[in-house]
Amino acid sequence: MSEPSAKSFLKLLERSGIVAEDRLKSSLAKLSTKADGKTINLKDLAGHLMESGLITQWHIDKLLAGKYKGFFLGKYKLLGHLGSGGMSSVYLAQHKISEQFRAIKVLPRKKVADKSYLDRFYLEARVAASLNHPNVIRIYDICNEGDTHYMVMEYVDGTDLYELGKKNGPFDFNSAAKFTAQAAEGLIHAHQQDLVHRDIKPANLFKTDQGLIKILDLGLALVNQNDSQSLTVLHNEKVMGTADYLSPEQAVNSHDVDSRADIYSLGCTLYYFLTGHPPFPKGSLAQRIAMHQSLAPKSIYESRPECPESLVKICEKMMAKDPDDRYQTCDEVKSELMALVESGELENIATFAPEDSLIEKTSSTTVSATDHDTTLAVIKSVEPVDESNIGHAIEESANASSHVNKASESQKSNRITPPPPRKRRRPPPKWVVPAAIAAMFLILIAVLTLVSFLL
Repeated sequence: MSEPSAKSFLKLLERSGIVAEDRLKSSLAKLSTKADGKTINLKDLAGHLMESGLITQWHIDKLLAGKYKGFFLGKYKLLGHLGSGGMSSVYLAQHKISEQFRAIKVLPRKKVADKSYLDRFYLEARVAASLNHPNVIRIYDICNEGDTHYMVMEYVDGTDLYELGKKNGPFDFNSAAKFTAQAAEGLIHAHQQDLVHRDIKPANLFKTDQGLIKILDLGLALVNQNDSQSLTVLHNEKVMGTADYLSPEQAVNSHDVDSRADIYSLGCTLYYFLTGHPPFPKGSLAQRIAMHQSLAPKSIYESRPECPESLVKICEKMMAKDPDDRYQTCDEVKSELMALVESGELENIATFAPEDSLIEKTSSTTVSATDHDTTLAVIKSVEPVDESNIGHAIEESANASSHVNKASESQKSNRITPPPPRKRRRPPPKWVVPAAIAAMFLILIAVLTLVSFLL
């Protein structure tokens, strides 16, 4: 298919309604003056309109593909595609009158016929709209046009913490603690409204360009109210959440959890901040669920030997298998972390490679899985499971967990032990080298004297 001409592109743009007629005419007049009689090609036209802020690259790509519809939703003009999640797509939009930027989450039309998806979409919107806190993304409106259902959300510049960690590696200790404390503060507000998020993970924590952490995606939130039936029960959904950050009790029964499930998931998130990977990065879905139930992850010290013990202990307590052994509220988590930040203990800590550490720093309360390949071999009886079928995976993980228990017992003796210190050779005394040179010189003189005597 040949590229459209500047003239045909302009016709599509006019039909789309993306740019108001008067503003388009004004911009074209400026371009004509700038061209000074020269022919204006498509590249010059599109580039000028984009530099003028009238259209975006996303608009250009759509128009070049011959599409001129679908750029508006209600009061909003769509400017670009921000991303897609498990049950929706998110677009950058601008209000037609106020010109304020918003993020619009749109439920795919193919999901509208699925009552479970549609109900959960509206539940998320209602739940999030009831929250008003700096550490939670705001929901401003819930709308539909025909079979297009969408919610209008706060838009902020930044990136999610999963992508940030993936790009830059583990966070410095101060940032890891601060980010986790901010997330805990947002969860405090949600828990006060009787909401359990149930899907806390790095990808659902958004860092703005100003350094503020905001919680995203309340689509799996559990409303702990007597008059509100859980959608997962209503639609016979067995388990919800993300396997890498799923609490043991949530894997067993996602309907019977409280705020401590979010604390466990937030602890796993802190573990990701510190190590650059989730607690159990290997294995099938069922295997990872089983390990969360029965096995301690590798010690943080294996990835970050210099990590302060106080921060490691906070993370380990958040990730305790038994909810009663964890912090009981996010307020406790926030207080502990901020006290550590304010103490200055987490600042200016030199980073060095794990092999340089000669001191055992493994907590006495943690069984370190020093060889996860061995662990996976023990639970090979569990076949890989389709990621979309977590309910089936949890049934298989019950079988796997019994094997993991045996594995974890055998690993208690496999803690990180320091290698024996190497014996250092003492350097020779400073006088040895000069003495050796003098001796060689004397020997040479004696040899020469003897030769001359014989001759």
